[in-house]
Amino acid sequence: MSQLTQAGASDIVVFGGGIIPESDIDELKAIGVAEIFTPGTPTSDVVDWVHNNVGIHSTS
Repeated sequence: MSQLTQAGASDIVVFGGGIIPESDIDELKAIGVAEIFTPGTPTSDVVDWVHNNVGIHSTS
C-alpha cells in the first residue's frame, strides 16, 4: 500500500481474499486494503462488491 502511495497510485482499490488469518484482516484494512474476502465467500458477493466499490472507466 505504501508503494502505491509513493508511486502516486493511491487511487487504485486493493482488495483480496483467501486463507487470511482473521487477526490480520483489521491490520490490512487499517493500512488501506479496501476489503478482504474469506474462504466460502460467494463469488456473487465479490462481484457485487467490485461493482459497488471500484470505478469502471471506459476507454472509448
